[in-house]
Amino acid sequence: MEKTGKYKSIEELYRAGLAGREYPVPDNFWPRFAKKLRFREFMHFRPGSFNIYYLAGLIAAAAVTISILTIKSEEPPAESPDTGIYTDSLDIAPGNIPDEKDTVEETGITYEEERVGTNEISKKTARDTREKINKKPQKDNAGTVQIEKPDSENPKRLMFEEKVISEPVVAPAPVAKFIPDVKEGCVPLSIAFKNMSHNFDSCIWEFGDGGISTEENPVWVYDKVGDYEASLIVFGEDRSRVTAVETVSVYPKPVARFEISTDKPEIPDEEIRFYNYSQNAVAWKWDFGDGNSSEEFEPRHFYDKPGSYTVKLVVLSEHGCTDTMVITDAFGGNTCFIKFPNAFVPNEGGPTGGYYSNRSDEQEEVFHPVCSGVVTYNLRIYSRRGLLVFETDDIEIGWDGYYKGQKAEPGVYIWKARGMFQNGETFVKGGDVTLLPRW
Repeated sequence: MEKTGKYKSIEELYRAGLAGREYPVPDNFWPRFAKKLRFREFMHFRPGSFNIYYLAGLIAAAAVTISILTIKSEEPPAESPDTGIYTDSLDIAPGNIPDEKDTVEETGITYEEERVGTNEISKKTARDTREKINKKPQKDNAGTVQIEKPDSENPKRLMFEEKVISEPVVAPAPVAKFIPDVKEGCVPLSIAFKNMSHNFDSCIWEFGDGGISTEENPVWVYDKVGDYEASLIVFGEDRSRVTAVETVSVYPKPVARFEISTDKPEIPDEEIRFYNYSQNAVAWKWDFGDGNSSEEFEPRHFYDKPGSYTVKLVVLSEHGCTDTMVITDAFGGNTCFIKFPNAFVPNEGGPTGGYYSNRSDEQEEVFHPVCSGVVTYNLRIYSRRGLLVFETDDIEIGWDGYYKGQKAEPGVYIWKARGMFQNGETFVKGGDVTLLPRW
């Protein structure tokens, strides 16, 4: 054993030991002999040398890596969350593979790949089946996604679940907006509302004084002083509602009233004094009819010569509302005038057509003016909500308190009269009249 260190290989050792032998050794003996020794060492496990066990481990690791990469490459792309899942099952097993001519009508199908020992249905078959299903036309806003999951009853079975994903069509939200032609004014105030809303199915208006309307662009008359919140409510296709609000201010009108100190003064020698009984006014403008005017509260005036003069007073409120009073032929017997009562009691027996007489006047059954010198005339009467209940162009016909054959509700109504006197002067008057019930 001490001499073994001298030899560099097994061949030298054997040659030294057999040097005296006569049996000749072929030249290719030693390479084949060394090859057999290396094969035996490769087939036995030794930690310090590469052998068959190390090779088997490398092959197994490579196979696992290739399988993982293959599964990853076949995973379907991520989809958005589905709104509904519909599943059937199709077992892809020997003898149950779909034919190329098959047409799948269901929108949701579970595909299965069964592995039994080494008898394994290929993934290509399941993938081809999925592709056939995916070629089916889908509805708008819909899509499908396949999700791989294990079978809880059979661990050897691989299942592919298809989910139907739909995107619901969302109607646009309604937008409420409107514009009134005016936001403030004097009573009675008529306002035209323009609807500027979008994406709405229907609408309703609430005017703040108890009145409502379903018209798209209504006109409303405010006949009472106050601040009101006009609201527009619009409804979407899904019955959602949105509200827009605007504030409307209705101001009181001033009242122009005055008297003359004497009916038949001695003109031009006598000074005329005018007594002002106006209400809710902050400014006054007098026109004496002879080309002169004044802004005093109670002016005094001298006329240069006798004549028929028309005196007019215009008053202005703090909100810019106006009212006018006119006395025609103020110093000539006052032959042109028109006056209206402020209340009446309709006849309970039914409509009379508006004709009045001394008997009806005694009972105050018809609303009509007392006048003189009127040549053209128009009278309109409105309810408190702006409804026209009566109109006439005949000075001989008044309102009997009936509307469409039915007695009108007791309450306050608004009247407005226009016309011209025989001396060429025009007039515009308005006020309130109360329809009283007969007790």
